[in-house]
Amino acid sequence: MKFKRLNGWTLLTLGLFLGGNALLSLAVFHSDMATFWRSEIAAVVMVLVPLAVSWFGIRIGLYVLALVQALYVVGYCNAIYRLFQLPHLTWPLRIGSLVFVVVALGALLYWFRLAWQARQALTQERVQRYLKFRK
Repeated sequence: MKFKRLNGWTLLTLGLFLGGNALLSLAVFHSDMATFWRSEIAAVVMVLVPLAVSWFGIRIGLYVLALVQALYVVGYCNAIYRLFQLPHLTWPLRIGSLVFVVVALGALLYWFRLAWQARQALTQERVQRYLKFRK
């Protein structure tokens, strides 16, 4: 059950990142379309490949996925910094973007909590399997 919730939250954080990237790149920071699509494709690949690896039961997929989510946290912190540094933004756009980034950071922190619980469950399962054969 923990892995189903973790997978669901992984896809939710991916959706939040894609939506946030569209909001921040196009509406706030005025990036060009080529850079926008490159970052969107990279985000999808960086999440779905480790997620697919973890679906096959290979634990390294969860660790790589945690690294990707940590990169998202750094990206959101950069977005917060840039939102305060841009002088031309109107206050409603700035506050709306800031609220979105804080919600996305909250979702990522909850994802890390679920990942920690899943890791504990996997470790406990491995220890029980080891103890069974040791007797």
